[in-house]
Amino acid sequence: MSKSISKNSVCPTLMWVAALLFFFYQFIARSSFTTVLNEQLMRHFQIDAAGIGVLASCYYWVYTLMQGGVGVVIDKFGPRITATIAALTFVLGIFLFIATSNCYVAGMGQMLIGFGSSFVFILVLKVITEWFPENEVPVKISYSVAIGSLGPVIGGPAVSYLVKHFYWIDVIKVFALFGLFLAAALWLVLRDKGSSACDAAGEKNISIMDSIKMILTSQQFWVLALFSMMQYAPLSALGDLWGVSFIKKAYGADSTVATLINNMLYLGMIVGSPTFAHLALFMNSYKKPMIIGIVFCAICVGLIVFCSQFPIWAAFVLFFFTGFSCGAVLAFPLAIAVFPSSIGATVTSFINMASMVSGVILMPLIGYIIDLSWDGTVENGIKAYSTNDFRIGLTSVFAFSAMGIILSFLIKDKSPKEKRE
Repeated sequence: MSKSISKNSVCPTLMWVAALLFFFYQFIARSSFTTVLNEQLMRHFQIDAAGIGVLASCYYWVYTLMQGGVGVVIDKFGPRITATIAALTFVLGIFLFIATSNCYVAGMGQMLIGFGSSFVFILVLKVITEWFPENEVPVKISYSVAIGSLGPVIGGPAVSYLVKHFYWIDVIKVFALFGLFLAAALWLVLRDKGSSACDAAGEKNISIMDSIKMILTSQQFWVLALFSMMQYAPLSALGDLWGVSFIKKAYGADSTVATLINNMLYLGMIVGSPTFAHLALFMNSYKKPMIIGIVFCAICVGLIVFCSQFPIWAAFVLFFFTGFSCGAVLAFPLAIAVFPSSIGATVTSFINMASMVSGVILMPLIGYIIDLSWDGTVENGIKAYSTNDFRIGLTSVFAFSAMGIILSFLIKDKSPKEKRE
């Protein structure tokens, strides 16, 4: 009896940690490389702000489109094989990205990175929903988001420091090599339901077409999906691409300080995610914390975009609380609570897809608007943009947050303590 209990307690935790490590790893590449190396990439590929926006969005295009299928694949084939293939594809994309000076080939590398990365968050959610009790799901998801967000918090300053002492391509190359060891670890640690000593009783399966029909005909799903897209906008637009460049121009900060300020978004997420999860349990509601989060987010983004007289310490505070408010990622546990557990990966992948649409839209859109506002100034062979150019482009982020407030009131609430339907 005690031996069985030991296996049941250790195995799920070990799988969760392995999946989280992959989540943490891919977040570094996703948010640190294009943000910290913004100017290096412009010079290397001979592109402007619009070009870097398109290059970065190649990741988001594939990541987003894949979300429509990764949940179905994970539900059908299990986490083990999908995680291993995803990690190998991710690494292949990184090698392709650094092996060329052609921006179109680099775009293909970004697409492969996006393909591999598209599985990660849903893999984490699959492990949580399959191997942990229902009352632990919201908190486990929130801590997963928090730990994943450590990737850019640690990775951003680390990459910024390393590229000052080593050639930036060599830094990325070492990072990619570590991914090969990670792929092997995922294969060794992860187990699929029904193939492990940790197995639990199964439940009735729902066909792929029926599960998709159930999701897409649900009004609750569409509200949660669109809300997630609006809520994630500051992270995709600022955190993953434009934040460092904007901070350097608006506050006169150097690359290291600008990276630290930008990473306050993710530090805020680290604190905010578990805070909002515990708040949902305390308030016995998913909806109320979600409303609080999106309203606070809109206020912070508005101050960042429209107010220009803040001292640099205020930038640290504003970026932290923007990330903190984005940490109300309760749409995922709410969706898991509403839909059957056998299609948990499918429904969360669709919601995650909607979240990533914010990056697909905003990254190139902001770059395009910045270029339209450009006054023709050129410095060191690349276009030089003013603070006002960035503010005009980032107005679209505030618009997304404002729309999220409207959507939050349309969410149908559910108690985090209720049993899954």
